[in-house]
Amino acid sequence: SSLAPQHWELLVLEKLKWDLVSVIANDFLPHILHRLPLPQDRVELVKKHAQTFIALCATDYTFVMYPPSMIATGSIGAAVHGLGLAGSDALTELLAGTTGTELDCLKACQEQIEAALAESLKQASQCQQELSSKAATYGGSQPTSTPTDVTDVNL
Repeated sequence: SSLAPQHWELLVLEKLKWDLVSVIANDFLPHILHRLPLPQDRVELVKKHAQTFIALCATDYTFVMYPPSMIATGSIGAAVHGLGLAGSDALTELLAGTTGTELDCLKACQEQIEAALAESLKQASQCQQELSSKAATYGGSQPTSTPTDVTDVNL
């Protein structure tokens, strides 16, 4: 009998012993945020910033050895610190206690996340400057003859 494509995918994953429901850093965010005394109007913003930090960590090999809970905790700490919320140091201590993380390890992780952000922004700025200089060299303000709309293409 023929199997639907989804069944074939599940069969292949099973044979490869791939676990696609593993816990990731984002899974920890609601549980940790729920336990923090954040102003109610700031919780969503802290969550968004933490998700951005988590995504950044996923692209940087230096975070590969950190467990997902540490990345989530460090990302929340970096978000709170970056947003300049009052009592960020006390919040970092509370984060460490809530997740059972050593304070020094959490601070180191948080600092590494903040450094990764700074490096990422620096690279993006350099890339933007290079693009600007190339655009100026090639007369970037000149319109091109390339059609920009599908209806402009004559076949």
